[in-house]
This record gives sequence, structure tokens and C-alpha cells, in this order.
Amino acid sequence: MTNFRPVWAEINLSALRHNFQAIKGYTKSEIMPIVKADAYGHGAVQVVRTLKEEGIKRFGVAFLEEALELRYNFPDLIIMVIGPTLPEFSEFLVKEDIIPEIFQVEQAIALSEAAVKFKRIAKIHIKIDTGMGRIGFRETAFEDITKIASLPNIYVEGIYTHLATADWPDLSYVQKQLTQLDELYERLCSAGIEIPIRHAANSPAVMQVPASHYEICRPGLIMYGLNPLEDGPRDVMLEPVLSFKARISHLKTINSGDSVGYGRSFIADHLVKVATLPLGYADGLRRTMSNGGEVLIRGQRVRIIGKVCMDQTMVDVTEIENVAIGDEVTILGRDGDEEITAQELANKSDTISYEILCGITKRVPRIYKDN
Repeated sequence: MTNFRPVWAEINLSALRHNFQAIKGYTKSEIMPIVKADAYGHGAVQVVRTLKEEGIKRFGVAFLEEALELRYNFPDLIIMVIGPTLPEFSEFLVKEDIIPEIFQVEQAIALSEAAVKFKRIAKIHIKIDTGMGRIGFRETAFEDITKIASLPNIYVEGIYTHLATADWPDLSYVQKQLTQLDELYERLCSAGIEIPIRHAANSPAVMQVPASHYEICRPGLIMYGLNPLEDGPRDVMLEPVLSFKARISHLKTINSGDSVGYGRSFIADHLVKVATLPLGYADGLRRTMSNGGEVLIRGQRVRIIGKVCMDQTMVDVTEIENVAIGDEVTILGRDGDEEITAQELANKSDTISYEILCGITKRVPRIYKDN
């Protein structure tokens, strides 16, 4: 597809491979990469294809729609939906051999009926709410799982939970959650219900909670090269996979008293050379970057002036020698010795790095490199 507008995101597949190898240094458990939200904005099909070449056989997504896209492209993979699927769509799960998370008995009954209809065995993973407070079996978990395990054509392959504070220095709440999962698991085993797979470890838990690794780990953010531990070690060997770039579309010089952008929120008090960039908040450059955010041009930081528009953004390039239309601009990533990280952008927007990556919209083409 032709990229008519000079705006793009570069996806470094070599960095993705590197991060996978780094994660293998943390755990001996099977690795199930989380590729929901289009692989955190990196492009799920390309990311899965690359990791499949590295030997990964199992992937996790959030919704059935995401699972079906992967199943269409990869008929032989193990795909799990770590998110709710309504009972009325159970036949899709059975026909496409997709593993759902089960957190209500009604889901399992509908899945059993679909599996009987198609004369197949439906694999499921049971979700336990040990303290995240979203979805999952709670007080009646043992009784409910016992019912589910007795349903025809149902195979309870896994049981799992999600950790709420695995990125904290204080891991006492994590231990409480794991203890709750362990006690339920042992009770099920004593009742003759054998479940071969347990999992709980998200990215921060992969890095600092070995007790949570069990049979499977579920790395997300670290797969894409970002460190989820705000107070953690700085020597973690991860490489950011995504860079967000554009090219200067227009240059002009404005006089003292001239303004830039909606609401005249920037008014020059001297001669200012202004570069216009052909991207804005509809592409994922947050409006909170107005009048203070920075981008990189020719290895130097330059300041955003005026309000970020839907499709265009202006920056002050007065101090950049020989700046020209067509010069490359780095919104996220490295240029020379300077780097703007997703965490830096998140800090300036009072959010998290996950949201920065997922916020780069579909109208930004992804360009894949593997070197």
C-alpha cells in the first residue's frame, strides 16, 4: 500500500527477537506472548509471524475478533482469548479451536453444548479473581469448577489469575494472590481434578516474581522492549521495537506577536522558525504535548508550539541549522544521541507507556524492518 503521507511507525523485528531471547533468560516456563490490541500497536500478524519463527506456539489475545484474525493467518497455532466471550459465540470458539477464558458456569455450559454438537473437545482455561477485581471465579470457585469439569466434551487445560501489583517493590499483595491460587489448585487436585497448566505472570512478574511463573508466563510490554518496573534495574537488556516518525511538510518564519495554532495559545516574542508536521492527535500524538512536548530533528530536541491539531503539529526549529522540508522527525524513538521513550511521553501525559503504544492509530502505516 502506498504511503501518501510522510508519517509512519517503524517496527524493528530484530529487536523483537532480541527481547524474546532476553525473556527466556528470566524463565524456563513456556512463553505465551500477549498480542492483544494489535500487539500493543505493533501489528499482531507480523509480530506473531516473527515469534512463531522463534519457536513460539501459543499466543494470547483479548477478544474473539483478535483470535479469529490470527487463526485465519496461522491455522496451526494455539490461541487463547484472555477476555470475555459471550456464550452465544461458543460455536466460533469450538469450530476455530480457540481456547476461551471461563469465569461463569453459563459460559462453560454453552461451550459444552457447542462441543457436543460438533463432536469435538473444547479446551478451556479457568479465570480466578484473586484480587484484581475484574472478572473471575471468587468464593464459589471450587464448586463452580467442579461442575464445569464434569461437563461433556470440556477439557480444563488451565487455571490462572492476573496480578494487580506485580510492578510494585512491595510484593506482599502478589504473594497473597498466588497463595490463594495455589490453595485452590491443591484443593482441586485433591478432589481428582487435574489441571496441567497454571499461569499468572505478566511482564513485571516475569522479571521479579519467579514464584508466579508456573507452567506458562504471559509477557506483554517487555516483549515490545519496555521496562514495566519504574523502580527496577536499569540494565535490563530490552530494545524498544517501535519508533514513530514523520517528515517536515512546511517551514516558515513568524514575527514577534504572531501566533500558532488554535486559540492562539502560542504567541511569539521574537522571530521564530516554525516547522509543520503532518500528524496530530488522530495519529496518536497526544494533545497534552501542546506547548511543551518535544520531538527530535537532526539529533536535537525541539519544542512543540501551539496546540496539537487533529492532523498537524507545529514545532520551533529556530535553533536547527539548515533545517529543510522533508527532514525526518522522530516523535518516539532514537535520533543520534537523543531518545524519546514511551515512558517519557507517558510521564508528560500522566498515563502509562502501554497507552502511548496502543494510542498510535491505524491510520499510521507500520513499516517492518528486520536487520
